[in-house]
Amino acid sequence: MNKIFTLLLVGALTAGAVTANAESQIFKKKKKKAKAETEQPAAKDSTKSSMTEYKKLLKGAKTIDGMFKVHIVKDKYYFEIPKDLMGRDFMIASRVSSTSNNKDIAAGQMPRNPVLVTFSADKKKIYMHKKMVRNLCDTTSNMYAAFQRNFSDPIWEAYKIESLSPDSSAYVIDMSSLFITDVPEFSPFRSENIMDVLMKRKALKGSLASSKSTILGMKCFPLNINIKTLMSYTVDGGPFTVTMTRNIILLPEEIMRPRYGDSRIGYFDESKRFYTEKKDGLQELTYINRWDLQPKPEDLERYKQGELVEPQKPIVYYVDTAIPDKWRDYIKKGIEDWQVAFEEIGFKNAIVAKDYPKDDPNFDPDDIRYSCYRMITTPIQNSMGPSCADPRSGEIIQGDVLFYSNIIKLLHNWRFVQTATVDPKVRKAVFDDETMGSSLRYVAAHEIGHTLGLM
Repeated sequence: MNKIFTLLLVGALTAGAVTANAESQIFKKKKKKAKAETEQPAAKDSTKSSMTEYKKLLKGAKTIDGMFKVHIVKDKYYFEIPKDLMGRDFMIASRVSSTSNNKDIAAGQMPRNPVLVTFSADKKKIYMHKKMVRNLCDTTSNMYAAFQRNFSDPIWEAYKIESLSPDSSAYVIDMSSLFITDVPEFSPFRSENIMDVLMKRKALKGSLASSKSTILGMKCFPLNINIKTLMSYTVDGGPFTVTMTRNIILLPEEIMRPRYGDSRIGYFDESKRFYTEKKDGLQELTYINRWDLQPKPEDLERYKQGELVEPQKPIVYYVDTAIPDKWRDYIKKGIEDWQVAFEEIGFKNAIVAKDYPKDDPNFDPDDIRYSCYRMITTPIQNSMGPSCADPRSGEIIQGDVLFYSNIIKLLHNWRFVQTATVDPKVRKAVFDDETMGSSLRYVAAHEIGHTLGLM
């Protein structure tokens, strides 16, 4: 901090007669002082000051460009957040990329729900707010003013503004702590549920060892940032280590038009409360979770005429190359079995399956932009199909299928018990590829249905 020191000079005059020369010296000093008082200090160049501050703070930094610029200085990660993104909605998701203990959570899973956030700023700090989207109000109603007072977005985190960008269009803050401290919303441990209570079991819990945790790296893209961290914990007296991938994604300003849910149709949904004087009392409603498929602009008229067209953005599932080759083609067929359903609403090739890309350095199955069909090696005999949706509208952003390797045992036992009396092919210790492949195709179609929003 710069300190300004002022030197005060005090002159003492001895008693006695004042000579003409002495008098003239006194007047000269006063004139000089008066002149100094009339001089105005040069105006401070704020742009130059910002540039100096910026360069000093980020000296020797490695800069990654993207949605935000990220400047890496030793072990600190400075985010340069543009002012025009203040007030925009972001989603932060946290996924386990690798783990030393898969008792509760396996690599590829998101233990906690993503968090919706928005940023605001004053002269000293950037504030990260948790966005509240469950409660809605008719904006044309008089009660909207009361609604705003009662449902403001709370501040979740706050960061000191370390500098402005040279052109003052962005704030520079150190957000490193968000990714290497014990933030409950980003925990690698799942929350306990009703089944834990009924079965009298306890979910894993641990205490973070900060000295053994670090940010491994970041990737920045136009609409999202991926942050990988190594997190070390003590669990039940022993070590526990996970690699986590945190995704920050910018959500669209114009949200997808929601579709109301109906309890008679089995869709996963987003619960809402709607305040309006046009109805008697608070309205409880839901938005269903669904993908936003739209025809290409040049195909819009053909689509309206009932012709089959390809969507602007098809649903692409990347299939893990860790899945044995003999099963992977059957899984792809199970994914694409849903194409027939989309043809009923006018889209062809709406959902496609591809292998993990081999030569794409930007591909990361833990990046929220990619929907993946993942292999998980644990003793669990199961498969899961979770999806991640924009809570503002119910738009599904990304889906995952978790293929637990030991589901092979479950499928073997099911087919033997249910069909062995009529099917000699299942009276074996090891099924042939076609028999097991057809079972895995069924599982793929089933789980993809969940990722499309169907309960």
